[in-house]
Amino acid sequence: MAITPSRQRNAVSEGMALGLIMCDRFTLSWDKVAIDLSFEGAWRSWEYRHRFSQVDTDIRHGSDGVRVMTRADEGKHTFNFYWDTSGREIAIYPRNVWSDGKVDVDQAAEWIDGGVPAKGWRELATDFLRRLEK
Repeated sequence: MAITPSRQRNAVSEGMALGLIMCDRFTLSWDKVAIDLSFEGAWRSWEYRHRFSQVDTDIRHGSDGVRVMTRADEGKHTFNFYWDTSGREIAIYPRNVWSDGKVDVDQAAEWIDGGVPAKGWRELATDFLRRLEK
């Protein structure tokens, strides 16, 4: 079954949150240009991007990397995580399902549309962080 464009966008945003959590990053300093360039570069080289054709199209047509990455805010229909971009830092928060603070990364990945394993989300986040911290 095909994933709707909206669900593709939410999946990538939530998956990126999972990947960053797997890298022990729950916040990022707000630096729009650096985040845009780092996410877009990591996205272009990520082996699973073909599963999210709408996100690929969005980025090719000029969507900001930071917006693509943080799309799943508190009001979006995501199961695992959401982003808060209202402060000086961009923050990732777990949904109630992980209220005990223990995230089962394999289960979280399974609940994200697109069939990307947790390892795949970690690879995207690791490449993003490598580019961001240059």
